[in-house]
Amino acid sequence: MTTAKHIPLDTFSLTEEAIKLLDRVNSRPEDDILHSEALRIVRAVWPAAFSVSSPRPLKIHIHKDMEESQLVPPCVIHKALKFFTSQDRYLEAIKPGASRINLLGQKAGKVRLREAVDAEIKRYNLSHPHTEQRERVIIRQIRLVSVKKAS
Repeated sequence: MTTAKHIPLDTFSLTEEAIKLLDRVNSRPEDDILHSEALRIVRAVWPAAFSVSSPRPLKIHIHKDMEESQLVPPCVIHKALKFFTSQDRYLEAIKPGASRINLLGQKAGKVRLREAVDAEIKRYNLSHPHTEQRERVIIRQIRLVSVKKAS
């Protein structure tokens, strides 16, 4: 896996919108912060990485970069990432070989086949409600074969 360059902390600054959103949630308990509010804050701080209309796969361990910046409280980061990465559009973007991005929207690695398979399984589970009548799907063995194309 390719590692991205370290992003200097002074690269990011809070916009007026981000400051207003953070002020609104700072006085409230963590449990009262909505996932959508958390995502709105994260989008205001890092707009290049968090596009809801056309999401791109995020860098592995991007939460560490976000926490290291100390711009947004960790509870907001975790709620926003959970909400963002569970959206169908985001999961649909997780395809083998797709470029991952860092907080600046720059390339930071590639999506591996296993990650793409996990995203497909998550999409399936989210699209089929968990009820007692639901058919059980058991996968005993998956064999993946990589084939080189002839030149």
